[in-house]
Amino acid sequence: MAEAKELAFGINMGILIRAKYPPKKRAARAVKFIKAFVRRHAKVPEDYEVLIRPELNELLWSRGAGNPPGKIRVRVVLDEDEKVAVVWPA
Repeated sequence: MAEAKELAFGINMGILIRAKYPPKKRAARAVKFIKAFVRRHAKVPEDYEVLIRPELNELLWSRGAGNPPGKIRVRVVLDEDEKVAVVWPA
């Protein structure tokens, strides 16, 4: 059995989300941005699935669709047996 690997990241997405996307789509794009960020920086293989925990999703949507947090800290748990990367709020 392989052990789960745990990583932590601080993500600054404020200007990227607010400059490119209309207000009603910013929180949804923030979720996609976090998935892409984790896949790139944690070196998650293509066959792994990146899952966002409901706690993190609620944090991103807590201020509405148009005003997600600009900075967020996340914790990534890579499970090699299940081939999944789970993203938690830190």
